[in-house]
Amino acid sequence: MAFGGRKIDDVESVKKAFLNSQYKIYAFDDDKLIGFARAISNNEYAIIYNVALNPNYQGKGIGKEIINRLVSSLKGKEIYTFTHPRTISLYEHLGFVRTKMAFKYIDAIDKDRIYNQEKVGFFLPDGYLFFGEKNNDIDLVQNNIFYKENYDETDIEAINTLLNKNDLSKLREDLKRADFIELAYDNEKLIGVALIITDSVKEALLVDAKVYDEYKGIYLTLINKIVKRAKGYDIFIHSNLEDYNIYNNSRDYKRYKTAFKYVGDTSYDERLYLPRDYRYIDELGSEVINYYKGKILN
Repeated sequence: MAFGGRKIDDVESVKKAFLNSQYKIYAFDDDKLIGFARAISNNEYAIIYNVALNPNYQGKGIGKEIINRLVSSLKGKEIYTFTHPRTISLYEHLGFVRTKMAFKYIDAIDKDRIYNQEKVGFFLPDGYLFFGEKNNDIDLVQNNIFYKENYDETDIEAINTLLNKNDLSKLREDLKRADFIELAYDNEKLIGVALIITDSVKEALLVDAKVYDEYKGIYLTLINKIVKRAKGYDIFIHSNLEDYNIYNNSRDYKRYKTAFKYVGDTSYDERLYLPRDYRYIDELGSEVINYYKGKILN
């Protein structure tokens, strides 16, 4: 109902996805389910999915309450989401800002889904650069690099050093929580790591993707290895100022136009995020967005 009658998935897949999501919020009117949202998460990162509300209950603040409660449950984590263009203003109003650094891996997922999301306005044109950005060439590294898909206790200290974590117990939890792990080595030296967490059905988040600066040339190889192993998952990737051009220069990744990060009332770096109320040219005058914005903010 919330998505215009469009069937999202079969019942068992939905059940599995919710059971494998670490955080869920449900809204009821007496014993009638009227809305919900969920998030997958580890100790540091989270991404929100399936925010839905019965159309008969929209415009009453219930959707905002669902998102606020979920955000509160995720306090202390970096929280991401992406949304249909018509709900941009809602997320802005709730403390989210549009990020310039979000990408989707598109090579191994449903091409019809990508086409429909492109048509609606989820993505920026291939190779899109914001003001002040530039494409940097990165020298490839050959040497004696090899990769492995799992870890053991002897790797923990090296992973911790690379990721600069402060809590080994939480790192161990996050490694166990990860559905996919990729490690890169130069001879015996750990030089790169990437993790993916999923809902065990369709949605996934790339976390803790890092290589040492002198090995930037293997970054894309590392990422491509792990995302190809997660074939069939819709993988959300949030980059940074150092690595965005690696994704932006690859045809296997699309840059999000409607992705968000939660910042609350704090200030944020406009190199990474768009100003609140920023609209692309094709969004100006949109009856859907303007109507929704007026309805929420007024």
